[in-house]
Amino acid sequence: MEVTCCIKKYCQSLDLNSNIHEYNTQRKVDIHVQAYKTDLYKKSVINMGTKLHNKMPGYVKEVVNYKSFKKELKSFLLHHALCTVEEFVSL
Repeated sequence: MEVTCCIKKYCQSLDLNSNIHEYNTQRKVDIHVQAYKTDLYKKSVINMGTKLHNKMPGYVKEVVNYKSFKKELKSFLLHHALCTVEEFVSL
């Protein structure tokens, strides 16, 4: 939850897919996943946070206010009772 909230709070510096290309796709509001060459970046907060943020349902991602986003995310996670990151990513 904390990694995803960190990405939401500081996502202004990250590019959305709509900024990378002009195609009207379902994932246009997702954060663009950067290519990486090292395992260090693969395990970084930015990379994992981006992937977790992109896996969230649309109604959670669309919340603009940070406090409301955090509340909505917590509600989603409690409702689904996921134990590991792998379970969340496999949704």
